[in-house]
Amino acid sequence: MATVRFSINPQDPIESIVIAVGAATVTKSIELTVDQAALVTDSSNPTNPRAIKRVEVVIALQNIIAALQRDNTTLNE
Repeated sequence: MATVRFSINPQDPIESIVIAVGAATVTKSIELTVDQAALVTDSSNPTNPRAIKRVEVVIALQNIIAALQRDNTTLNE
């Protein structure tokens, strides 16, 4: 499938994360969807788009975490 969705409630342990493929309905209060069909380009090879890599998703998630920790106006504390 083109997308993978990860779902969890804030109080849930890591073992309760729901991983689903494709479009689906919201099942938890926190949802993250990764579009595996989206193409990215490297600066070293801008004319040859490719699928996103797992490590790139991890880096993006780390950046999201840093932004959430830095900007406390986005969510209620």
